Amino acid sequence: MTYEIDALPRSSAGRSLPPWPTARPLRKWQQIAAAQVFESSNEAFLASATPAAGKTTFGLHVAHRMLSEGRVARVAVVAPTTHICRQWALDAARYGIHLEPNRPNSAGPEPRDRHGISVTYATVSAGSEVHRRRCAERPTLLIADEPHHMGEDASWGRSTVDAFASAKFRLLLSGTPFRSDNSPIPWVTYTDEGVSSADYDYGYTQALIDNVCRPVTFHTYGGEMEWVSDGKVRRAGFDVVLPAPEAARRLRTALDADGDWITHVLRDANDELVKIRAGDHPNAGGLVIAMDKEHADKLAGRLARITGERPDVVHSDAADASQRIARFSGNAEPWLVSVLMVSEGVDVPRLRVGVYATNSRTELFFRQVIGRFIRRTPEPKQQMAHVFLPSDPRLKRLAIAIEEERKHALIFESVSGEDTERGERSEAKEPFRALWSSAERDDEVLQTTQPGDALQLFAEPKPEISPALAAFTPVVQMAPPEPETSFERRERLRAERHNLVALIARRDNEPHSKVNSWVNREVGVKSVDKATDEQLEKANKLLERELNRK
Repeated sequence: MTYEIDALPRSSAGRSLPPWPTARPLRKWQQIAAAQVFESSNEAFLASATPAAGKTTFGLHVAHRMLSEGRVARVAVVAPTTHICRQWALDAARYGIHLEPNRPNSAGPEPRDRHGISVTYATVSAGSEVHRRRCAERPTLLIADEPHHMGEDASWGRSTVDAFASAKFRLLLSGTPFRSDNSPIPWVTYTDEGVSSADYDYGYTQALIDNVCRPVTFHTYGGEMEWVSDGKVRRAGFDVVLPAPEAARRLRTALDADGDWITHVLRDANDELVKIRAGDHPNAGGLVIAMDKEHADKLAGRLARITGERPDVVHSDAADASQRIARFSGNAEPWLVSVLMVSEGVDVPRLRVGVYATNSRTELFFRQVIGRFIRRTPEPKQQMAHVFLPSDPRLKRLAIAIEEERKHALIFESVSGEDTERGERSEAKEPFRALWSSAERDDEVLQTTQPGDALQLFAEPKPEISPALAAFTPVVQMAPPEPETSFERRERLRAERHNLVALIARRDNEPHSKVNSWVNREVGVKSVDKATDEQLEKANKLLERELNRK
């Protein structure tokens, strides 16, 4: 088989960066932290900043400056999930930094028209050699997003350290610079007493004072729960002290999607959201954190009966999870139900109401979830977040202490609380059945800069909302879509190429590989994985010409 072609010149794209946009000035803490990064004589820098403070922008500013000044030739972002990796690439594109998100190890180094990659810790663990070679070839800035994930599986920490041993600089960014199991995090400095030491620390208290984050009100709910375990019927409220396994079953009974407790809480949370949307934040959103996919689907059904509209459900197994979250972030739908996907690194600033309907009770996870609700939007001026949760003793303690700054005391041994948590998760195989539950609202847990301070320091009294106004759904002006980024363009070009190759192969009864080999030769690239955007576009023009020729 031979195809007619016109000669196409080859060219290589440059890596020059536009100036940092004046329309996106750094916050004061970001300026101070960036100055300390460039003054540091160390090879690693840990910036601990509360969720919603702007860690991503800070990290990209450091990357932009290091690339512009020639300190590094590429950037490698390593993050916990594929969604967060994609978000990094989207944000980087705003500053002219072109990252290849979720590039498989089998594809090798990024194309020459990219400034680097954004991949998961799991990807690095599965092929650290690929990243180690590329890091040795070109001076690399490593940005480790939420680096506590490197300790969840020992191989993640070892492989990341191996892959980026020769990195020019390592920037660690975290809102929770500690781990639930208290194991050490690579490149984090610890004192002789085992206390982690951030190079720069910006806590929730300071973010509230600076009006960077929203204050949060916790609405806790007690009630009565009845369940069967080990053949016995048990009944208790959250104010009763129970052995750890039974306390976990009590919580699961409250969260049972068929019970009255969760229905009561969802209804109250929706009432709160309706009031906010009827006021000065008409596109405010709510988020329910569920235990698992089945639980999430049932809770979505409950919300549908309360609101008349079934919310979208997002979980990590869905191939389009990132797109669904992005769609919810940009539209005006009232509710989203998720399983883990929105626990960290997900930017949905319009979230004002949350329902904590999961049985996970570690401090790490709890703080990550609450971090989704404290991100501010430009308007309105006064913003309060509302989180509804069970009056489980451990959850109440976490809620009361959410704003307290803490230095993590690293203990090189197991902690009884976390052992209990693991035991609670494993007890699902034991005979257990939720029977019924009822809900009763507790006194609100109000915390701001210091324990005991009233939230009214940051919020004006709520206006009275009439029933007629509460039922009114205002029309929301949607922001225009952002322009296509370089990696989105690449995804589109590859999809177009795939379809064109398939059409030609079907027409000529040839294997796809033969058509691909031909077009790669003509464009001058070894494989589609190594092609630049320009080469992909040229290849598609060739394929279109060949398809139209006959």
